[in-house]
Amino acid sequence: MSMQQQPFLSTPAAHGEEPSCRRCGTCCLLGGPTLMVGDAALLVGGTLTLESLVCLRAGEWARDDSRKALRPLEGERIKVAGLGGRVHPWRCRYYREGVGCGIYEHRPAQCEALFCMDTGPLEALLASGRHLGRFAALNALRGGIPGFAGVSAAVLALLPDLVSAHEEQVSVLEVLQLADRLGFYPQQGHGLAVERSPGHENPLEGSEREQAVAELGEAARTDAAFRELCVERAGVPAAMLPFLFGRSVRELLAEVGLKPAVDG
Repeated sequence: MSMQQQPFLSTPAAHGEEPSCRRCGTCCLLGGPTLMVGDAALLVGGTLTLESLVCLRAGEWARDDSRKALRPLEGERIKVAGLGGRVHPWRCRYYREGVGCGIYEHRPAQCEALFCMDTGPLEALLASGRHLGRFAALNALRGGIPGFAGVSAAVLALLPDLVSAHEEQVSVLEVLQLADRLGFYPQQGHGLAVERSPGHENPLEGSEREQAVAELGEAARTDAAFRELCVERAGVPAAMLPFLFGRSVRELLAEVGLKPAVDG
């Protein structure tokens, strides 16, 4: 869930000076960027590697600052993966404490546009720009993936088909909507409203509830088995899985407080 803490207050510029970014790292601590189409060049050049990225899939709960709400994503986003932790789970992995951004001269478009004291340029980028998706990223990397020199051309050519097959077998949108119908959804959003689907106010009960729980367990098992097969049979590097398939169903359900049985 792409939920970050409320932003810290910015320190005003000195009297007579124009406000400017102090590279304090606050934005970096709150979460790394999602990638725009133009950021594909950073993948090809090796500034960003696939093992540092995660796909937020359509249907995942995510923060929408323009609506001041947590709501399901309408389309996928490729995001710099967070480092985890309770305080800043989505902290950008390229931020260095006391030093700043480790890739500042080649930072993604959203980072370049973001200025906490004037969010206009970032808002304009998000309104008019196009987000980079997995298929476009893989197409840009068809000549080779930096950091994964050992991946054969055959495996590289197979990756888009694996992404498609996984999407067909494991729909995050359906999984999280079903969890919502069971009453499992973000309970608080750090001051943000939680936009649930209409008609989900009353949780399922009885046999319908039992069936829904069984379906979520099956989805978690299918997801886990698919990932395992990709690594063991197709030779896909495990470090690439979060980019290719996003976070596991088990992780996404645990994030809203549900832990389905995956054995059996």
